[in-house]
Amino acid sequence: MKQFLLKALKFFLIITLILLAVSLVFGLVLWLSWPWWVGLFVLVGLAGLWIGLIFIKKIMLRRREQHFVNQVINQDESYIQTLGADRKDSALELQQRWKEAMEALRKSHLKKLGNPLYVLPWYLIIGESGSGKTTAIKSARLSSPFAEVTRTSGISGTRNCDWWFFEQAILIDTAGRYAIPVDEGRDRDEWQKFLSQLIRFRKKEPINGLVVTVSADKLLSGSAEVLEEDGRKIRQRIDELMRVLGARFPVYLLVTKCDLVQGMTQFCDQLTEKSQKQAMGMINLRMTGDTETFPEKVVRAIGEKLRNLRLLMLQKAENRTAGQGVDPGLLLFPEEFERLRPGLNAFSKGAFQKNPYQESPLLRGLFFSSGRQEGTPYSHFLNALGLIGTQEVLPGTSQGLFLHDLFTKIFPRDRALFAPTQQTLEWGRLTRNLGLTSWVAVVLALCGLLSFTFVKNLQTIRTVSREFSKPALLSGELFDDVVTMDRFREAVLKVEKQNRHWWIPRMGLNQSLRVENTIKEKYCRLFKDGFMLPLEEQMTQSMTGFSDATPDQVIVQYVDYLVRRINLIKARLKGAGAEQLAAMEQPSYGAVVIKPDHTLIPELKEKFAGLYLHSLSWRRDPVALNREMNDLQTWLKHILVRKRSSLNWLVQWADGDPDLTGPALADFWGGSLAQPEEPFIHAAYTAKGKQRIDAFLGEIESALPDPLIIAQRRLEFKK
Repeated sequence: MKQFLLKALKFFLIITLILLAVSLVFGLVLWLSWPWWVGLFVLVGLAGLWIGLIFIKKIMLRRREQHFVNQVINQDESYIQTLGADRKDSALELQQRWKEAMEALRKSHLKKLGNPLYVLPWYLIIGESGSGKTTAIKSARLSSPFAEVTRTSGISGTRNCDWWFFEQAILIDTAGRYAIPVDEGRDRDEWQKFLSQLIRFRKKEPINGLVVTVSADKLLSGSAEVLEEDGRKIRQRIDELMRVLGARFPVYLLVTKCDLVQGMTQFCDQLTEKSQKQAMGMINLRMTGDTETFPEKVVRAIGEKLRNLRLLMLQKAENRTAGQGVDPGLLLFPEEFERLRPGLNAFSKGAFQKNPYQESPLLRGLFFSSGRQEGTPYSHFLNALGLIGTQEVLPGTSQGLFLHDLFTKIFPRDRALFAPTQQTLEWGRLTRNLGLTSWVAVVLALCGLLSFTFVKNLQTIRTVSREFSKPALLSGELFDDVVTMDRFREAVLKVEKQNRHWWIPRMGLNQSLRVENTIKEKYCRLFKDGFMLPLEEQMTQSMTGFSDATPDQVIVQYVDYLVRRINLIKARLKGAGAEQLAAMEQPSYGAVVIKPDHTLIPELKEKFAGLYLHSLSWRRDPVALNREMNDLQTWLKHILVRKRSSLNWLVQWADGDPDLTGPALADFWGGSLAQPEEPFIHAAYTAKGKQRIDAFLGEIESALPDPLIIAQRRLEFKK
């Protein structure tokens, strides 16, 4: 019940988070005034990112699972120095064994056939110490393609691993403590070190098969519990191999020391040398069947064949001369051989039994052999009769029974059986599916964003088509032209606003920006050529006629206009935008009126100022702006130099400022009656007036190409 409630709560929280995410996304979409379907693509994109995070997380977990391999592969001499003396020697020796073996392979003639590390299959041999691994290899009498070396081994036998190089395969004989640890911690660390070296030097195809050895005498005399426990330890090593290598490989169970089964030596003496080289055992052709019962089937089938061979041998014995009897061992061997069945079943149960926690190894075959005929054979029959004392002692020969063809024919034939494990396949499918799903979700989201970008571009272009369905034409009338240009400006600002509030990448669709730039260029061109030029021509004609008799009021208008317009252009050349330009002092546009007897109403001045500011901020040709500024500076210098009455006209400029007023007599005496021509002080002579004049003088100096042009006049004015 508790588990059910926890699962229900977890499900409820997940649903709540999903609904919250959906609400937030669609709320954001509605707040930004986007089409509702954009929210769907945003959700798909978020889902793709979430799946991508899961994909990355699983990859990180996978790497963490194999951390011990990478740790050892990347370790250097400093890591080895941190180990104790014994472990340090073992680690260095294991590294040396691998280096010697790899060097031997690289120097061999195998490099003519390809990569010498992959030309021949590699087979790993594991088993308990003393189970006959090395003896089996020696007694197989295999030929080697190496003239200079056939074995790279450790000191005093198999201390960690021995390398055997033969024509058909390369055999790696490992120490027995790797399979059945003596010192659990130390032996396990060295085993993992060995695995890391294996995957380091042969990544594509680490091993092509695994040979597990178990001695016949242990199967005959060991208890079922001990044999099953040994099998579990072997299973653990097989599982570690499959997990580290990420592959399934054929596993061959080789029963060694079969000469200790009563009668085998006598039985094999009756066989030809060719028959003794053949393999004794059976291949598991199905490989997907019940591996627990496979050993029993093999023993039963071989026992039946041995009984048939016994009949043939007895028939041949009848043809012998009188006085030659039949060796009793020949009669006992088939039944004594079948006595291996209980021990094999117990060992196989521990090593190959299916369970939900480990992937089942690929039990390819079960074989029986004898590398050296020595020791005392064990007989259940003689033991039951109480005739133990009459048992024989083998002579100590090294015939190598049933080994040669096993290594030269059967093992190499199965080289192609190396395949990824189910876990690796599932991991591959999972990562591919997660990666593909994440990729598809992100692509769909990008398609949605691309569609949205297209729609936004289309909306902007349609706005332009609607607003500019009729071309803007100027009539030459100031008021009408200002109204026409103001409508043009408002339409451009509307398009600009649509292009500024995207919040998403444009995905390469910049058509609306190009349209915006086009209409801005058209606006600037129309404002200058069809609007400003006539006004500036009139202003130029007026300035050409300036003389010493020109009234100060006219001079004030033109100087104010020129100075502040020059400063605006300077600011624009430095990168100022429309907002920065609007915050600066604006020109007095009364000087550009075509007809001198006309005046600009305040509303028209404000419209005109806005038109000019946007025209200036949208212009992108710095060369033309510089040329325009130079022309205006020339006219400003012309006005200031030709007027010989110094800068006294600044008094009238200050008096014309509506924000400045000077004190009058009524401010001191009060009264309710206004006096005609009441005395007053000009605003220019007040403290605020002085501040405004000083500020304007600074503007003039900034506008001139050389501030020294008015330096003398400024000193005279201040006196």
